[in-house]
Amino acid sequence: MIQLDNLALESWIDTHKIMDRTLEGFWVAFNNYMIECPEEISLFFDELDLEDIKPSLDTIEYKTIFHYDYQIADSYYSQQVISTLDIYYKKKRIGYYRMFFYTDGECFDDSLVTEWTGWYITLKLEALIELQQEIKNELVKNKIKEEEIEKIYKLIDKQISKIKFQIHK
Repeated sequence: MIQLDNLALESWIDTHKIMDRTLEGFWVAFNNYMIECPEEISLFFDELDLEDIKPSLDTIEYKTIFHYDYQIADSYYSQQVISTLDIYYKKKRIGYYRMFFYTDGECFDDSLVTEWTGWYITLKLEALIELQQEIKNELVKNKIKEEEIEKIYKLIDKQISKIKFQIHK
């Protein structure tokens, strides 16, 4: 078992290039997120400019985990270092990224957490987009006249644009 005090942790961070690896891991995870969740990306961005995404190192912490069922606090698996990046889009915090390391420097997990989906404004945006879809469906079923739909659709589109502007300013 290895114990890391502040000086040992600082040396360990440098030796294992934790800051560089965390930043690289973030970009891999974020690029995968854009591929795997395009509906979330398109919900918030008409066009996402990656130049506006700014990760910022928040913390690097050393932890000893004690698991009651196993009663082991001194094994290789109970020691870990967690690095956390805050993620900003145009100076607004939109989530965080964490990378988990064993004390030999091996990364054993990571997680990307976006927090914009809990924003009240996001809920409004999702509701308007759903309403637009319902209107399209009603048009297909010929239950609403096309002229009426165009007026309603333009109003909803205007609200969506306003909300996206609020998110991005």
